[in-house]
Amino acid sequence: MVTLEKEALLAAIKKVIPGVEKGKSTIEGADQLLFSGKFVHSYNGMVAVSAPCDTQGQEFAVKGLDFFRLVDRMNDLLLSIELAGGKLKVTGGRTKASMSLLDPSKIKTYVAAINVEAVQFNKVPEGFVDGIRITSISGNTTKLKGVAVTDYEDGSAVIATDMKRICLTKLPSPMSTFWVDDGTLSDAFKCGEPLEYSVTGPWLHFKYEDGTVFSAQRKDHAGYPFTTCKNFVNAIPSAEVKMSGRLPQDIKDAVNRVAVLASGTEDNSSLVEMIFHKDELELHAEKQGGEATETIPWDVPPSADPENTQVWVDVAFLTEAANKTVDFSLVSINNQPPSLIFKSDNYTQMVSSNKK
Repeated sequence: MVTLEKEALLAAIKKVIPGVEKGKSTIEGADQLLFSGKFVHSYNGMVAVSAPCDTQGQEFAVKGLDFFRLVDRMNDLLLSIELAGGKLKVTGGRTKASMSLLDPSKIKTYVAAINVEAVQFNKVPEGFVDGIRITSISGNTTKLKGVAVTDYEDGSAVIATDMKRICLTKLPSPMSTFWVDDGTLSDAFKCGEPLEYSVTGPWLHFKYEDGTVFSAQRKDHAGYPFTTCKNFVNAIPSAEVKMSGRLPQDIKDAVNRVAVLASGTEDNSSLVEMIFHKDELELHAEKQGGEATETIPWDVPPSADPENTQVWVDVAFLTEAANKTVDFSLVSINNQPPSLIFKSDNYTQMVSSNKK
């Protein structure tokens, strides 16, 4: 029998729980937590995580989600664990529980195949985590959902697109190219801010200060429109600028109100029409059975008379843009209808004005 600190055990389990299969397990061992004496491991085919966890030499595998919930709900600061009779016996205060020990051979095989000990890691560029967070596009239900990283100028860039919206954030140093689900990255960042990364085979690995390694299956980036996205962003400086300005302070509340009556598109986005007047910004939404309009005076007059230019944007895009930067411009690229551009030092977000 050994005694473990509950909070240290729980903290380690929380880091690896994204790699535990939550529903019906389709991969043998994917619903397990494997304790190897010094680490705890999980693997569900899409995510694998290894985190430091000292169980004082005790090695075992148990149902991951059940063990996590048990440890989380036990109210004693110290837990005693014992392996006996094919059971894991856990005691904390007045609570005693036992769980069946599972065959660890499969999950051991998966963990060994990833072989994170042999991975050569590189330093994560400054601003990477923030770049992922501001570049991710909410409501992206297309086949391009997720975020991608590729070379850009003398460094690299985080890119997200649904081919109506393009978001790009520049990073100061190169990174290997990859494309991954942004929900997976959200889980990875719950472990903290990664210091190192590596792309090996189908896996993207992140390593953290305490030695935790989070590995995620990458998407095949061969078909990702890197060149198209970069070309559009690179064309902005030489594009014809119709006007530029700053969004009114009340934009988010106004969007939230009119969006109640916004029409939807084929991919379930909600559309709002922005009409740029000389003295005010008008928001208009309509759908079968109703419509809503709100006008907001400019806090700062735009650079030119916008001549009532109309741009259809989806609610998620406009809300995201207002959260990230208030500076905008309307530009015409290659004689196309105006695109709405939001830009800060390293961040660019653009959307086509076409209503589709």
